[in-house]
Order: sequence, then structure tokens, then C-alpha cells
Amino acid sequence: PSFPLYQMMLLFVRTLYQRNKTPHFCTLRTDMLMTFHDHKLQDIYKQDPCHDFAFYIQFAVNERRVHDKIIPRLKQFYIKAFSGEPDNINDMAIILADPYVQNVFHIEIFSQLHKMVEGQSLPRDDEKLHFLLKFVNLGINSWSIVNDEVTEEPKLHKSTVREHLPLLMICLTEDLLHQELGSRYRDVAVSNLISAISKDRLVKCLLMHYVLVTAEKKNLERLIMMLPLIPESVSTLDEVFVHVLVSHLLQLTSEWAKVDFCKAVFTHFLHKYCSEEVMLRHVLRLLWTVHVHMPRDTVTDILPLTAPQSQHSKEVSDLFKQLSERIELAVDG
Repeated sequence: PSFPLYQMMLLFVRTLYQRNKTPHFCTLRTDMLMTFHDHKLQDIYKQDPCHDFAFYIQFAVNERRVHDKIIPRLKQFYIKAFSGEPDNINDMAIILADPYVQNVFHIEIFSQLHKMVEGQSLPRDDEKLHFLLKFVNLGINSWSIVNDEVTEEPKLHKSTVREHLPLLMICLTEDLLHQELGSRYRDVAVSNLISAISKDRLVKCLLMHYVLVTAEKKNLERLIMMLPLIPESVSTLDEVFVHVLVSHLLQLTSEWAKVDFCKAVFTHFLHKYCSEEVMLRHVLRLLWTVHVHMPRDTVTDILPLTAPQSQHSKEVSDLFKQLSERIELAVDG
């Protein structure tokens, strides 16, 4: 392998990401570099100016933690990029846009928020939290940075730290009280948080991660409250988010016996996005498995909402037909 060929492959991956906005091309960029590193091909990876940065980021992904010991090094890369080496900003943004990287940084942010809830401190005073938010923000703005050749640091909204993160901390506190004491939820904090996501992409990403965490923990009461509110502020859903959410929902069984939960998931949330084919595929995949756990009348009410429209492909129409037949057999049985 030659470094010019490697550079050409990086350019090819960047172009694909620029054209398709698919974040998995960002995963490919890091995987290529780390493969050369693992095979000790120094003539290739040593010439990549983002090698050390990618190495530390990959370490965090492998550990599923952003350890304090690597934060000073990551800070150095960040400061250097925006003060004297702007050529590396595009590659750093692409590396941080990798869904696996975003997930690890979100996990660390929520870990930090839990610590602040326990310690009764505020987000604006936490240096590590600010660092994590900057890296997530750079990743979620990566496509614009690449497409528009931006060399300036994407700014954090003051309201993110001063207003919206405290609302998220209230939600986490309510979850803790609900789990330990059975306290009832209030919808004020989560409603205000959801209403803010149309103005702040970072808050949207944090909220969507919160939804995934809530689904993974099988917190039905919070999901029933939260999911119907999201379509009011979010016009489209990220496919990676939907894939992970559906994966969590597929783990539920007896929970689907609750009519309110079924309606919150299908009628008031997922149905709102079924005009997009990829979303409808996910919805049909979910309903294919969980309908056997749902009340028959509820399935009968929800199935028509998933019917393909004229813009959908024949494959999706065939899948819906097969699902309808499967449900009809289950009802007759």
C-alpha cells in the first residue's frame, strides 16, 4: 500500500459522506486508519496528521468511556486545530461524526450529568462537561464543516448549558425519584426540553440519547409521556436513532399489553414519520415481532397507520401485505 493511494481513499470516503450525509462513512474513515495502525504499516498511518487523535478516540470507543487521562491530549488536538492547523478540522469532525464515537461521548455526558445531580452542582461550572459538549458539537456539525469548508469552531449556544442541560438534569432527577420512591412524573421539564430542540441540534442529540436510555431501561411511563411530544418539534428522525430505538423496543414483551404504551409508540410517534420509506421499514419490522404481545383491538387500530402510500416501493408494499396476513392468521388462531 502507498500513502498517495491511502489519501485518495480518504478523499473518496469524504466525498461519499458529503454527497450522502451517511455517518457510517465517518466510521469507515477511522476504521481504515486503525487497520493500518493495527498492522503496523507506519509508512501509511504515521503520515496521517489525525492518527494520534483517531487513536485516542478509538481508545475511548473501545473502553466505552472518555477517561480523564486522555482528555488533556484531546484538548491539545482541538486547540491546535482551531488555532494553527485548520487543515485537520475536516478530518477531526468526520472522526467525531462516527455514530460509535457520538454514542460514547453521549454516554460520558450523561455520566457527568448524573454526577452533578448527586453533587448538586450546575453544568456551567463543569469543565469536563464543556469539553465533551464541544466534541459532540463538532461531530454533529461535521457535514456542514466539510461541505462549506468551515474553519471556525462551531459555537455552543449559551442556552444549552444555562437552560437546557439543567432541564435534562431535572428529568434525570425525576427518573431517580421515580425508580427509588415511585414518585409521579411531571411533564414540565421534558416538555420545555423538547420544545427547545428545534432551535438547537446539540440539545436534540442529547434528548434523543435520553430517549434511547429510557427505552433501554424499560421506563414505560416516561416513554408514554415523552414520545408523543417529539413530532411537534422534530420533522425527521435520524436512521441510526430509529434503528437503535427499535432494537430496544424489540426486547420488550409483556410491556406491549399496555394500550397506552402501544399508542404512544406507534400512533403518536412512529406513525408521524412513516412517509419516509426507511422509517416505515423499521416500523413494519417492529410490528412484525411485537404484535403477538399486543391487544388484538390495538393491533387492528394501528395496522392501517402503517399502510404504504404511493411514494413507497413495491418491496415495502409486499412487506406490509405479508404482515397483514401474518396478523390475520394470528387473530384467527
